[in-house]
Amino acid sequence: MARKPMRVYVDSDVVISSLISTSGAAHMLLHNTEGVELYVSNISTEELEKVVYRLKLDPEKLHKVLSTRFSAIKINQPDKKAQEEFAHYVRDTDDAHIVAGAKKASVAFLVSYNVRHFESEKLRQDFQIILLTPGLFLQYLRSL
Repeated sequence: MARKPMRVYVDSDVVISSLISTSGAAHMLLHNTEGVELYVSNISTEELEKVVYRLKLDPEKLHKVLSTRFSAIKINQPDKKAQEEFAHYVRDTDDAHIVAGAKKASVAFLVSYNVRHFESEKLRQDFQIILLTPGLFLQYLRSL
């Protein structure tokens, strides 16, 4: 019997890392995992485009990975109300949109290199979302 795909929200730092290095955990997560549904929000996509431009990375690679590997979650621009709603889950309210996207996507995992930016226990308790780095998430997959 086939398992349901795991739903994973990916922070933009992981996507950028996968574009920079083809040998790291981020690249492996985005390119070499089966049974994993990856999600990113429209706000993260805008951030990614700016970072790709600033770092002089290939925008075609970004668009290819976003269109072939990710499902996009549409969330509104973070206003005061949204930032207040998710402020208890992040150390910087500018990251509130990440939690909003993860919640809206009904994911089981949030994958980020910036785990210190989030309140992992609150995410787990309130939304049943487990926060992991790409490497730890890959280890989890291998253990199944």
